[in-house]
Amino acid sequence: MYRKRKESDTWHWCRNCNNWPTSGYEEKNSKPTTGEFCNECQAKTKERNCRK
Repeated sequence: MYRKRKESDTWHWCRNCNNWPTSGYEEKNSKPTTGEFCNECQAKTKERNCRK
């Protein structure tokens, strides 16, 4: 699951990301084709520390 704040172009997918949106967000079940991907989520995924 991917989330981004409505006023942002950055997608998040790790629930333990400091910027994981909890209100006022858009959600997608598949990988978005537009926008950017969160650097923190990418790092957590690489470190195998991403809670989905």
